[in-house]
Amino acid sequence: MVLRFVFTVVCLIGGLHDVISRQGCCGPKQWTGVAIQKLGRYDHDLDVASLADISTNVAYDYVAKKISLQQKIHNITTDNTDLVHVIYDFKQKTEYTITNGKVCIATPISGEMWPNCVPEDASHLGTYNISGPVVDVYRVVTPGGATVRFSVTYELCYPGTESLLTSGPVYDLTVSVYENVTKGIPDPSVFNVPVFCHHRQMKTNYTSSTITELIHRSLLSWR
Repeated sequence: MVLRFVFTVVCLIGGLHDVISRQGCCGPKQWTGVAIQKLGRYDHDLDVASLADISTNVAYDYVAKKISLQQKIHNITTDNTDLVHVIYDFKQKTEYTITNGKVCIATPISGEMWPNCVPEDASHLGTYNISGPVVDVYRVVTPGGATVRFSVTYELCYPGTESLLTSGPVYDLTVSVYENVTKGIPDPSVFNVPVFCHHRQMKTNYTSSTITELIHRSLLSWR
């Protein structure tokens, strides 16, 4: 079973540095990094729980209006591993999901690409030191009722940590830590869509799931 995921995390931060609120920041328009993630999921209706380890290579390009998420997803519950590459092309209004280099699903997306900024409705929880970089911590409650808590570096507004808790009936708790975050796109080929994707019929009855929508519109929206 493929546990599809696009992005989340936890703020386990100590050492209060400054509790004075400051205006939300904006990060670079082009950046790459690695998100190390743990996802726990519980389906209340089915009474089924699962756990997964996820490593995601992220490339965010607001100039080209594209996002690439290259994920290695290990479902601990079933001991199954999948490679999932999700490419968002906002100019073409299409999302491509390539699983294990064999299966490609193209789905339409609407709206504009979210900017790389802390949303205006985020609550600033304080400024902290995590044994090195100083970070600002924020909290957002999404329209769907999910709670997102995240940190960004004080100087450059790079992503640090995130946590996401959805409200059910499928409950997701995802924690993530970002590593090796750098400005720019050193390898633009990560946005290349495989040729066989263009020969697949696009799904026209696609509706964003709660988890996908809130991740897109809440987590990525502040970067």
